[in-house]
Amino acid sequence: MAWILSYMSYSEFTKLVICACLDIVEYVIPILLQPIMGDLFDLIGVLTCLFLFKWIGLISILELIPSFDVLPINIVTWIIWFVYNHWKDFSYRNIKP
Repeated sequence: MAWILSYMSYSEFTKLVICACLDIVEYVIPILLQPIMGDLFDLIGVLTCLFLFKWIGLISILELIPSFDVLPINIVTWIIWFVYNHWKDFSYRNIKP
């Protein structure tokens, strides 16, 4: 696990774990696929993403659309947030020949 933390900070890794847990719990517990319980849990996921990622967390509103339950929207939100925060690290200007 130490090699993962060499690419990201501890807080970024913690946010990834939280998002992964939200997506995995939704897949593992079948009662969360029912309309009322699933929508409440999706709302908790949206509020968590808004708290963790500020305005980028609005992407997680896609979780409220019924057919999008099969996608890991919380992890996708984390990936977009991570790339947005580290876009300078991924550019070719930082690579030395």
